[in-house]
Amino acid sequence: MNRLINFQKTLKAKNLDGFIVTNPVNIFYLAGFRGISPTEREAILITTLNSATLICPKLYQAEALKLQSAKLKIKIADERNRMIDAVRKLLSKAKNVGFEEVNLAYSEFRHLKKELKGKKLIAQKNLIEEMRAVKQEDEIKKIEKAQIISQKAFFEIVKTLKASQREAEIAEKLAKIIKNLGGQSLAFESIIASGKNASVPHHITGRKKIKKGEVLLFDFGAKYKDYCADLSRTVLVGKVTDDIRNIHNLVQKTQRDTIKKITHGTKSHRLHEHAVNIFKKQNLHDYFLHGLGHGIGLEVHEAPHLRPKHKDKKSKDEILKEDMVFSIEPGLYFPKWGGVRFEDLVAVKDGKAKVLGKLSEKIIEL
Repeated sequence: MNRLINFQKTLKAKNLDGFIVTNPVNIFYLAGFRGISPTEREAILITTLNSATLICPKLYQAEALKLQSAKLKIKIADERNRMIDAVRKLLSKAKNVGFEEVNLAYSEFRHLKKELKGKKLIAQKNLIEEMRAVKQEDEIKKIEKAQIISQKAFFEIVKTLKASQREAEIAEKLAKIIKNLGGQSLAFESIIASGKNASVPHHITGRKKIKKGEVLLFDFGAKYKDYCADLSRTVLVGKVTDDIRNIHNLVQKTQRDTIKKITHGTKSHRLHEHAVNIFKKQNLHDYFLHGLGHGIGLEVHEAPHLRPKHKDKKSKDEILKEDMVFSIEPGLYFPKWGGVRFEDLVAVKDGKAKVLGKLSEKIIEL
């Protein structure tokens, strides 16, 4: 429960004497409660400067009561739609109450305003997400395990690849391999993109058959003990043009060069700019369609974000810190024939990048 204690210290620093946590992932991070669906409002966590209480309906009382401790109290509501009613008593002595700006629904906010008359409700952005960005050692180990499972799954699926297979067929096999290797599940829906489909960074896997002379792009990840992996690889199917091969080599080299630039204290947008500048020397920067990378953990996309510097001068630079974990995924995309992306995860360790698992070492050709 050290996370709850640390969060209470954050509240004090923000001059808040109460906080309403509604984001299911943040509730799991702080209190260990996980409902059946992250899209449902199955629990609310109320934190003050010296206590924390998890509110959930009777449906989850067995799971919730197991989490009860000196640091975490459990409150069982009669029905799911009565949970907010329990908030008033728990925050009776609080004056300045924070809530998650990007998670609370407007209808919930109206209900809270009614229940918490006379109290100041203060929207807060990313308080818990900023805590989650710096990982504890056990979190890094789980992410690395998920990434290693993903890399093993990739080598297993490559052995089965052949022209005429459909994208969806490959994705289905990949999911089974991940399960067989000890993965909890997929971290997200796998992207298997063949030929021109690979020119769309977030292509929806379909029924297109892979063909010789094309690229085959993989973007997928295993989940292990609730923590996510994210891996991208590009396979060359048969003999491809020299242009495609050169793009493949350039993207792979850009990834490696950028990883060498990672240090504790680096501004995240500087790494994105470094990759852009490599592509710019080849006049290819306009084909780089997304940020260089993103944090990863309980969710596939977390802080920090490695992307262009925000034009708003008031916007803070994101600084890479010790024990942050994030992806490095340069890519180039061409509507005429497809795209190439390589993605691996790194942790900042001892002031520099530590690759989780292994980088792709050679061109993979079928």
